[in-house]
Amino acid sequence: MAGILNGGEDLSSLLARNDHLAILRYVRSHKLREPEMTIHHGRALLKGTLDDTSDSPSSSPMSIIRELLGLSLNESETLAVLEQVCTAALDVYDDTLAKRCLAQIKKRVQNPDESARVMRLIGLSHESAGEIPEAFAVYDELLNNNPANSFALQRKYCILRSQVGKEAEAMDALNDCIGKNQGDAAGWLEMGRLCLDICDYKGAAFCYEELVVANPLDDTLHCMLGEIYATLGGLSNLKMARKHLAQSLDLCSSGGNLRALYALVAVAGSFLEESASARKRKEVNGDDVEVAKELVKYGAENLTKMYKGSRMSEAVAHVMEAQLADI
Repeated sequence: MAGILNGGEDLSSLLARNDHLAILRYVRSHKLREPEMTIHHGRALLKGTLDDTSDSPSSSPMSIIRELLGLSLNESETLAVLEQVCTAALDVYDDTLAKRCLAQIKKRVQNPDESARVMRLIGLSHESAGEIPEAFAVYDELLNNNPANSFALQRKYCILRSQVGKEAEAMDALNDCIGKNQGDAAGWLEMGRLCLDICDYKGAAFCYEELVVANPLDDTLHCMLGEIYATLGGLSNLKMARKHLAQSLDLCSSGGNLRALYALVAVAGSFLEESASARKRKEVNGDDVEVAKELVKYGAENLTKMYKGSRMSEAVAHVMEAQLADI
């Protein structure tokens, strides 16, 4: 009963009480990655279950006694704990424990070859053992049954991403994954990083635009997107860059984002340099030029203030003076 009535308790309280079941439930519900803790408390809960080699999962005398005393887990809870311990064991490369957990799960589940959750564990077990073709076969079977199975799509991408020389296949797998789940922010972030790795800045900008839509209040995303537009260059991209860098500074809760400030000064300066070209004067609105000048002043003043009294004070002041002189 103590393991059930723990809704308002934090993990430290559960650990102090040594409530194995409640601890595992907490780890599971909060999606914590604590393999050692999970294995320790899972072993304490399962006890004889992992050593039971009989065909029936609850036929041993000890399990019957524990059930009569009300000490045993119900079947669904036992399966949840076994799955949790199996995943944790794979995380720490304890293949022996993982195999024992998987064997118990297969005994307790009807038609385990038709269960997506069991197949997931089998695929992970193959990965842990380095049996990549077998793991791919399992994930392909899961996708045949459900083409939108995000777990199988993600695992196939992770396998390809870890292999040297398969960057193109990895990107195709990630494209497939995002195509099936376009709201997957983690997928867009990974695709953005892949694009940056191969210097596809237009692709990276598209990915980070999707991330900004999903997380409009994240100042780091705006800063990164601003830097990508700055790298692309050109008047229109520089205007987009300064917009996102300014937004990053506006959202930053720490009171000052040095990276965004430096980038804003550099981007506004580059915009002024490009707009000064006789060929491009007609393309530039006079207000945009004034905005760029004010942004250079704003960035320079704030950077000088932030470094005041530090060892870098003189160097930063010298650089900012040079930037101001150019406008």
